Amino acid sequence: MANLDLIKRLNEQYGKTSPIRSATKLFSINEAIDPNKLEKALPNSLASMGPLYAGYFDFGLPANVSLLFIDVCSFSTRFIDLDGESIATFFDNYYDVVIPIIYKYGGEIDKIIGDGIICIFGPPFLSDDTKANIKKANDCAKEIIEATEGKAYSSKVAFHSGTINYFKNKTGLYKEFTMIGKPLTEIFRLESVSLDERVNYYDETPIRDFYKERIACCQSGNSSTIKAEWTHWEHTLPNLKGVDFKRYYSIIHNK
Repeated sequence: MANLDLIKRLNEQYGKTSPIRSATKLFSINEAIDPNKLEKALPNSLASMGPLYAGYFDFGLPANVSLLFIDVCSFSTRFIDLDGESIATFFDNYYDVVIPIIYKYGGEIDKIIGDGIICIFGPPFLSDDTKANIKKANDCAKEIIEATEGKAYSSKVAFHSGTINYFKNKTGLYKEFTMIGKPLTEIFRLESVSLDERVNYYDETPIRDFYKERIACCQSGNSSTIKAEWTHWEHTLPNLKGVDFKRYYSIIHNK
């Protein structure tokens, strides 16, 4: 997962209040300090964030989370002529659009890979149940599509859920955590086939169950606006390494 310094910096830059942002002791340590002292300081800082953070980060408790992989549609071909400075400016402006939406719904940034942002909704950042976290991730994904569609920052979103663990990197940077688990492989594969300006998700998952409930609600006449604003399309998956799903869906915003 992202270095804890990066999470803190983004929280500060975009005004998100979080235990990581408040954990000033860890982040005031000079990187040139003795690594042994730095390693000892991390558990103390995690403990100051509360038992949830210590449990998931320090002891590797399993976490049921929702994940979004957000990236700019066809960035490498649409902006091939940009120089380094122009690309940096583009990304800064793109992050200014997308990251506040992620934080609005309680998500946290896991990684930023150029035009790609992986964010997480779930423990320890959110204490809601699985369905509530899926709803927050859904609302976030849809708002990002609406905010960027038809613009330079038009995006696509891969949406997945499952159980992961946080693994502490014990070499080099002691503030670095890696999120591990099959859902990570699956969301990277899903991103590779995701359709532009749509939210994309696998069949036979809690996310599909969540949407089926909403679609049934629409058809009963209790929430007709959902059906009017978004349409679900079913697709057959190509053979993706490490993925057992046979189908996925894309949700398109009806402009």
